[in-house]
Amino acid sequence: MKKLILRLLPWLVILAALAALILFVFVPIYSQSAGDAQAEPKVYFYEGDTKPLIMENEKLRFEMDRKTTQFTVTDKETGRVWRSNPQGAAQDPLAIQSNKDLMQATAVVTYTNSAGSVDMDNFTYSIKNTNFLIDQKAENEISVQYAIGRIEREYQIPSAITKERYEFFRSNMQKSTQRKIGSNYSLYEPDKLDKKENKDEIIALYPSVVEQPLYILNASTTASNKEKIEGYFEEGGYNADEYAIDMQLVAGKRGTTGPVFNVTMNFRLEDQDLVVEVPYEEIRYRADYPITSLTVLPMFGATEKTEDGFILVPEGGGALIRYNNGKLKQNPYYSNLYGWNYSTYRAELINETRSSFPVFGMTNKGGSFLCLMEGATSYASIQADVSMRNNSYNWARAKYAVLHYDQYNVSTKTTNLVFMYEKGVPAGESIIHRYRFLDTDNYVDMARAYGDYLKGTGLYENSVASKEMPVSVEMLGAIDKTVVKLGLPVDSVIATTTFADAEKIILEMADAGIENMNVRMSGWANGGINQKVLTNVNVLNELGGTQAMQKLIETAKANGITLYFDGISCFAYDSDVVDGFLPIRDAARLATNEQAKIYPYDQITFRSDDFYDPFYLVRPEYARKGTENLINALAGMKAEGVSFRDIGYLLSGDYNPTDTVTREKAKAMNVQSLKDARDAGQKVMIRMGNDYAVPYADIITDMDLTGTRYSILDQQVPFWQIALHGVKDYTGKPLNLSGDFVYEFLKCAEVGSGLNFTFMQEDGKILQDTRHSTYHAANYASWKEKVLPLITRYQQDMEGLNQQQIVSHQRLSDDLVVTGYADGTKVYVNYAMDAYEKDGVTVAGRSYLVERGQ
Repeated sequence: MKKLILRLLPWLVILAALAALILFVFVPIYSQSAGDAQAEPKVYFYEGDTKPLIMENEKLRFEMDRKTTQFTVTDKETGRVWRSNPQGAAQDPLAIQSNKDLMQATAVVTYTNSAGSVDMDNFTYSIKNTNFLIDQKAENEISVQYAIGRIEREYQIPSAITKERYEFFRSNMQKSTQRKIGSNYSLYEPDKLDKKENKDEIIALYPSVVEQPLYILNASTTASNKEKIEGYFEEGGYNADEYAIDMQLVAGKRGTTGPVFNVTMNFRLEDQDLVVEVPYEEIRYRADYPITSLTVLPMFGATEKTEDGFILVPEGGGALIRYNNGKLKQNPYYSNLYGWNYSTYRAELINETRSSFPVFGMTNKGGSFLCLMEGATSYASIQADVSMRNNSYNWARAKYAVLHYDQYNVSTKTTNLVFMYEKGVPAGESIIHRYRFLDTDNYVDMARAYGDYLKGTGLYENSVASKEMPVSVEMLGAIDKTVVKLGLPVDSVIATTTFADAEKIILEMADAGIENMNVRMSGWANGGINQKVLTNVNVLNELGGTQAMQKLIETAKANGITLYFDGISCFAYDSDVVDGFLPIRDAARLATNEQAKIYPYDQITFRSDDFYDPFYLVRPEYARKGTENLINALAGMKAEGVSFRDIGYLLSGDYNPTDTVTREKAKAMNVQSLKDARDAGQKVMIRMGNDYAVPYADIITDMDLTGTRYSILDQQVPFWQIALHGVKDYTGKPLNLSGDFVYEFLKCAEVGSGLNFTFMQEDGKILQDTRHSTYHAANYASWKEKVLPLITRYQQDMEGLNQQQIVSHQRLSDDLVVTGYADGTKVYVNYAMDAYEKDGVTVAGRSYLVERGQ
């Protein structure tokens, strides 16, 4: 079959070239308009009463100011008040006017075109001019529809009026008023039109001016003047009926172009929560001003510089930013939920900003709120900052992508870049913020409240962690390497741990007394660790082939060891048409319709390095089929578990204009793949652990226990781990591959994590002249004397704790932390070189101590 394919390969290449020609030449290659044709944004004007709008249940009272749509939420049990916007924002001496306006906004839209990106807050461009509508849909649900843009209110004054009518109403006004009116209107007469510079515009707007004299409102009249003129005409007896008569003279309107956006925010009370929902399908924009992001309630819960407390952000397992910490030389906090979207271009990579769980929160006067993000979380990023940078407040917010976009380089002969956009606003999706109000300002209590929320979703029903602390061991099967054969360089697959080697290692570890062992076999099929696409699953003969793999599976089962086989579904490494991968057909697309081709990044320049072969992000549907093939192949071999190297860790969309798959749709497909594995009777292992994947996993490995140590952060806390402890098995990153083995081990003890290792049979020298140097410290023989007793001691010391809830976490000094469990057990962790001795507790330097509860 392969010989036949090789013979047909030249013809396939020709066909691919023709397809590319059709795609990129005969189809228009770029467009600056964004999305499909859609309804013109609507213009709203609120003219209701000014009485506060109230929703109330047993626990909360919500009160909205109809004039500003700003609101308060009162916790009825404690009397604590949470505000959508800080009270003193308009008078903040530190903020410039634009920042004052933003602090009084409830939403901010950003549009991006060839002129750049522009933020428009809805206080300046909607609320000030009452360009909104309020509708109380139900007793506990309020909807606010905003028209955000440079929109003038419709004043009941004539834009044009006949000379006779003008003089009549003017004669009914006081003399002082007559003078004021006269300065705002100009007389246009048919026989003098040629002398007017704006003749054509005036005729287009008011056609009857060629037949009769008209007084026309000056185009430069400001909104504040129009409001006064409305009063003047009312004094002269002008009313709605008269206005209707004069409107018949108008054929068009001035100022109807420019950016205008519709955003709907729905508010409702649900028990102890305020839920705020923004439906994507109700977002409207003009094609020349494509909306690329939306920030919801940018200043909710913001605290003044006089307050004490902290912002909780989802960095690593969680981190705190202390209010007013003075770190103004550091950048504000920013992180992408679920990391980078690989179907979006980036020229360089300095640091991968990512968060695994969609939560942030703030404290205030003994209480706190958690913003539990639901809905379209994959479009979100988390931002936070302290007071005294741009204003006097500490704040946290979430910003959501709306239309994804990239820049297309039209020609190498010009530096001009054309913006290209996602096909349209995602349909059927919503931004949902669930604000939960707590009578505590302790991050452990906040984490436990998050854990209760997760259990309340029903996704963790009957989910209990293993009795013993888990141990995860990755076995590195095979790597790709260029070797010299017969004097020629040949790309080859080199075994680093055969199936027989892996069998020997896991038996030795089991004999050492290690329990709850979870083994991931990586690089076992389709070319090794940089696995080719999974159109077929081919067990590597270099590792011993199918029979040796089957023996490994049986040995693991017989010894109570859970064995998982690792697979990649999202990327295509070193794959071509022979492997069933055709980039023009199977690669995901950027918004520019270019293939999502990815080059490794240089660690010195941080830029993509085209010296090395690229790999591709594949279409989500193609990835899903590969996942199905992996699950079916392993089920056929009666393997107990499947490990996903990317699902549950990486998440990317596909912006092919003919078949767009949003990041949210890709998320749903990933979840379905995890369900499919469970339905096939397999256990599931994932890496890192994005929140949407965790309910379907039996164990999460490589969890980021520390995150990036951004300078603006003040303290790392195990928020995510506290929420999950006792419910799911999880481990940190491989200890033997870390830069500081002891620190990573102690971090596991602090957060109640299992241990993780990566081993191979061969010596690290085998990795020379490959791109796999990250495994340089993976040789099992060099670690076993140290690691085996360490694991058994750790499991004995932590016995019975893996199913316990963490109930306290406290930093006793800069280097000493104590974690408390529900049964009264305390685990002291000392990161300092010197021993800690105080209050009858002695902890050796760079060590931990387990003190059992009485």
